[in-house]
Amino acid sequence: QANLKKFMEYVQMLNVEKVCRLLEKGLDPNFHDPDTGECPLTAAAQLELSAEMIKALRNGGAHLDFRTREGMTALHKAVRCRNHAALLTLLDLGASPDYKDSRGLTPLYHSAMVGGDPYCCELLLHDYARLGCVDENGWQEIHQQACRHGHVQHLEHLLFYGADMTAQNASGNTALHICALYNQ
Repeated sequence: QANLKKFMEYVQMLNVEKVCRLLEKGLDPNFHDPDTGECPLTAAAQLELSAEMIKALRNGGAHLDFRTREGMTALHKAVRCRNHAALLTLLDLGASPDYKDSRGLTPLYHSAMVGGDPYCCELLLHDYARLGCVDENGWQEIHQQACRHGHVQHLEHLLFYGADMTAQNASGNTALHICALYNQ
C-alpha cells in the first residue's frame, strides 16, 4: 500500500526514473488510488508535459482502457483537462477514442461539454472517433458542443466529420433549436 501511494506521488511529480524503477521491480500500474479513485495513467493524462510518463506507464504494463473509480479512461481525463499533448500521446499509443465512461459517454462527448482547445476535438475526430454518442437526455455532441456553448470551431469540426445537424434530442430539438434556445 505504501508503494502504491509513493508510486502515485512519483507520477504526480513526473518522476519517470523512479516510476520505471518500481515498474521494473514488478509493480502493476493498473490500480486505483484509495484516496482519489484515479489510476496512474489517468493521473498522468491530466498533467502538463506528461508524454514521457504516459509512455513509461504504458511500457510498464498500464492498460490504456483502465478506468478510474468514476469510470473514465485516460483519454476522458486528458480531454476534460484540455491536454492535447497527453491526448495525442495516448492516441499514438493505440487508445481507442470510442471507449465510454460509466454514463456511456465518449471522450469526444466530453470534449463537447468542456469546450476549450478545438484541437482536442479535431484530434479525436481525425482518429476516427464515432459521432453520435447520446446522453441520458438524447443530446449528441453537436447539441452540447457548439449549440449550447457556442464553440464555433468545434461545430465546424463536427460538421466536417459528418455530425448530423438534424439529430433530435429527447425533447425533439435539433442543434439549431438549441442554438436559438441558448442565444448562440
